[in-house]
Amino acid sequence: MDKYTLEKVINFWKRVALKGPIFPRELAQKVGFDNKEVIDLTGVRRSGKSFLLRLLIAKVKKDWLYVNFEDPLFLGNNGPLIIEDLINAYKDMEGAFPKYLFFDEIQNISQWEATIRKYRDAENCKIFITGSSSKLLGGELATRLTGRHLSYEVFPLSFKEYLDFKGVSVKNKTDLALKDGVLLRNFREYLQNGGFPEAVVTSKPEILKQYYLDILNKDVLARYEIRDRAALEQMGAFLISSSAKTVSLLSLQKQYQLTYESVTSYLAMFKECFLLFELPQFSYSLRTSQKSLKKIYCVDTGLANATSTKFSQDLGRMLETAVYLHLRRAGKDLYYFRGDNDIEVDFIIKDREQVVEAVQVCWDISDKKTLGRELRGLTAAKELGFKKATILTFETKGERTVGGLKVDIQPVWRWMLEG
Repeated sequence: MDKYTLEKVINFWKRVALKGPIFPRELAQKVGFDNKEVIDLTGVRRSGKSFLLRLLIAKVKKDWLYVNFEDPLFLGNNGPLIIEDLINAYKDMEGAFPKYLFFDEIQNISQWEATIRKYRDAENCKIFITGSSSKLLGGELATRLTGRHLSYEVFPLSFKEYLDFKGVSVKNKTDLALKDGVLLRNFREYLQNGGFPEAVVTSKPEILKQYYLDILNKDVLARYEIRDRAALEQMGAFLISSSAKTVSLLSLQKQYQLTYESVTSYLAMFKECFLLFELPQFSYSLRTSQKSLKKIYCVDTGLANATSTKFSQDLGRMLETAVYLHLRRAGKDLYYFRGDNDIEVDFIIKDREQVVEAVQVCWDISDKKTLGRELRGLTAAKELGFKKATILTFETKGERTVGGLKVDIQPVWRWMLEG
């Protein structure tokens, strides 16, 4: 790529980085500038990684270079030397080496790791990179940049961030009480439409269907040789609609007439592009936990609703998915519990080796049988030693004590804002 084109690319992405409104993201407050480690931001496509880089750029104000490697100009210019060419072009333009490097979707550049490591070790600069693949920004990065990087996972908006984007301020418990009607209405919309930033800002949830296709095409089909594309698409849609359910790989194999290896590989691809997550069953035996069926969760309730009417009709699973994503966003060590007679607890939370909390999620517990089922699950799991037990609902608040176990009952929206 010639010098003139490089300068055009740099100026174009500089304008993009400085353009448009800036909304707060919680993760931007956690990312520091006071160390030399490379900062990598990974997460599903369109979750706001580029926006986070813009927030970080706004903090440094000057001496930065930002490039998004999804620019079509890099389709035929994606060798590792292109990074050096861009930096050299910046040096010619500004007369100095950039103090901050911001590289978006860097996995589109081949052998980028060696170049990033070179600049991390040799130059006095802070480097930020993003990517939409846990494989490319996981194992390979860990190998090449051992001890030289800090990783952060980027999700679609939390409920608090969603409210910020909608201009609803919640500063204290007084706001929670006075605005409960507004907050409940917004939470219902949040469950239905999800937290992908552009869909929230534009109020166009219909673009979520295109997001799903973009994830399949750009993060799966473009990277892997898939023989049966139709089976891949159908399996992906089925798994998304099965969010908050256990899934058997053997049943998927029979349903789509695929080999067990293909089913395993397809699921791994969906996980690598952050479309789906797995939740293991709790067991003190690692072998038992690994062999047990895992629960599947979609990365966003809005995406799941847009892809499957089946999911949108099950309010309980929609609520459970939102709770899982909130806990995952908070970095909790999560499992589900299954006891005798199929008694289940939705979430078991560990801190190091100790179980500290059990959480049940249920849309409505006004029926005594439903409440009894949720309480039985918690008491059956009490042997794990947790002191805190919670039932999360759509709008019920209260408290129960059963078998000596105190159970807090909270609406999910309030729990999300207070936690």
